[in-house]
Amino acid sequence: MKSRSTLLSLVLLALALCALSGCSDKKSTSSDNPTSTSASSDAPANTATTADQAAFDEEKKSTSSDDPTSTSSSADAPANTVTTADQAAFDEYAAYNSLERLKADGENYKSDYYVYEDGEPVYYASRYWDNDKLCQQFDNGTIYYYDDEFSFFQIENDGEREIDPVLFGPDGIDNFTYFELFFLPDEEKLIETTSDQHFVAVTESTGKEQFDFSLNGFGVEYEEGMGIRTKYTFDKDNKKLLELETSVFYPDGHTQTYYRYKYSYNVDFPNPFESEEAKVYAAAAGDPAQCRNIKVTYAPDTDKEQTIEYSIPKGYSFYIFTDDYVADKYTDRECTKVYENSVDAVEDLELFVPLG
Repeated sequence: MKSRSTLLSLVLLALALCALSGCSDKKSTSSDNPTSTSASSDAPANTATTADQAAFDEEKKSTSSDDPTSTSSSADAPANTVTTADQAAFDEYAAYNSLERLKADGENYKSDYYVYEDGEPVYYASRYWDNDKLCQQFDNGTIYYYDDEFSFFQIENDGEREIDPVLFGPDGIDNFTYFELFFLPDEEKLIETTSDQHFVAVTESTGKEQFDFSLNGFGVEYEEGMGIRTKYTFDKDNKKLLELETSVFYPDGHTQTYYRYKYSYNVDFPNPFESEEAKVYAAAAGDPAQCRNIKVTYAPDTDKEQTIEYSIPKGYSFYIFTDDYVADKYTDRECTKVYENSVDAVEDLELFVPLG
């Protein structure tokens, strides 16, 4: 299986989206622009994350001092009573929860991702996967959507809802549309299992490299004696992963949860085109007469140089993702002249993006 690079992609994309929603470089879209994304008084309220907000509120309510997600001062590590049979069972559950098995069986799923501070959830994002479609909804109202035809952000800026096309560089889309359901690095050692209503497994890793990799983006600095514990909860009846919870244990003995996933299966995929702005975007994106061509050369003058051509609606700014991050865009091959997004742009464009 892959390592926690899946998590890094999620964290970095979330940070990028939050940054975009807070400091967009767009100007207000003119009301007479045929592809205007300004919110109108009769536009429907953004209810895309209502259910997720309710789940988030419930998560906060359920967090208590004796909840496994809360900060603990206990110095006691789980007793390592793992048997060969326990390890074999864990391996079986892990193998069953691979993306390959999900796709082969035609299942879709949703993951609710919670970030914790001092034992309470402070941030969440929901991610839906259904065949080759992906939808992510964030706690600030932002929606990210991808399928074979469309890829966009829906962002609220200063009370106005806006749409941003998204362009993916070489391999960029792979990090966001094809991923493991969860991750089991070789560095994780199984230290405890329980089997009651659910099959629960706890793993531990203590290396600095693994620690830094897993907690990237959380601002946690490694100290000697620190390590990571991950708790997996599986449904015994169908072997599906229900929850994943990752905590850090410190040299003084206390532990603190940093993030948690909750999974559900065969859920209804949300319709990101419900807002009037998204409908306008979809109509424009489907009409060649309303689109402009963007030609992007990646890694210019290197052995990795590759050119990809895109078509996006006129009158929209856009963002380019390469691998895990939002890429800088340049108008010259030497990559010295930065391209600034503009919602007034309607002309075809040639850009250059360095990689690495």
